[in-house]
Amino acid sequence: MSESGLTKIGVIGIGTMGNGIAQVAAQSGFTTVVMDVDAGVLEKGLVAIGRSLDRLVAAHEKSGGEKGIDGAAKDAALARLSTTTEAKDLLGCDLVIEAVPEMPELKEKINRNLAGLGYDRILVSNTSGISITRLGAAYGKPDRFMGMHFMNPVPMQQGVEIIRGLATSDETYATVVALCHDLGKIEIPAEDKAGFAINRMFVPFVNEAIRVVEEGIAAVDDVDKCTYCLGHKMGPLMTADYVGLDTMLFICRVLEEELGSFYKPSPLLKRLVESGQLGAKTGSGFYLWEKYKATGVNPDVARYRIG
Repeated sequence: MSESGLTKIGVIGIGTMGNGIAQVAAQSGFTTVVMDVDAGVLEKGLVAIGRSLDRLVAAHEKSGGEKGIDGAAKDAALARLSTTTEAKDLLGCDLVIEAVPEMPELKEKINRNLAGLGYDRILVSNTSGISITRLGAAYGKPDRFMGMHFMNPVPMQQGVEIIRGLATSDETYATVVALCHDLGKIEIPAEDKAGFAINRMFVPFVNEAIRVVEEGIAAVDDVDKCTYCLGHKMGPLMTADYVGLDTMLFICRVLEEELGSFYKPSPLLKRLVESGQLGAKTGSGFYLWEKYKATGVNPDVARYRIG
């Protein structure tokens, strides 16, 4: 039996974060139901999960069994996964993880809809900066609502930031901590304040790195090289591309609204988002990307300078 006592997990959204969460849940032995409004998106998400599992199988074979998973474990994980376009199919889940884009109104709508269908168990949001108290109020059962901020890529990153809302119960908190352990993750408790803990630290770091580029102090790839000296495996600008520049901009604005102008997003970040260059998921951001692999610095960024 799992530490959390849960057996069936629902996931809403099968984008980059959602498919990673669903994969980990299924690998960890949970019956996993993934819901998205678009059947085509669900199909693409399952393909992405299959490819991720294939990489783990290849790592297992290459390492002589020291890393990854074997083929039987892959097949078992896929057998635990099912998909649906209907929210009502989540009603039998012990816990539901919402993993849609960082749009407060969308998340609130999903919470209200799920509650309206009769769901009354634990609901958590994979949000990187939206108020958990606000989202819990939309669910209508704030004692059974909490934040679980998974790190990208979910199958590889161990940390999960967990955030209680103002009214989250001790029982809900204990269950979510236990779920982290069931998923092989390390819980990182944080308060429901702008940016929580991780993005309160990381987003200003990225924002300053962008300013270094736009002021002509150093080039994109050289800025990222600077942080290797700090022991980082990936530089701030490449990480921002991987996370999504629209998400970075959203969190900057959340921080600015609550904490002041020091957190104001840099002009270059805003220009990139306005132009639809959101990072790896769109093929360009600070770098150019092909299948989530950087192929070089984006020339649009390389020539951008202010002040």
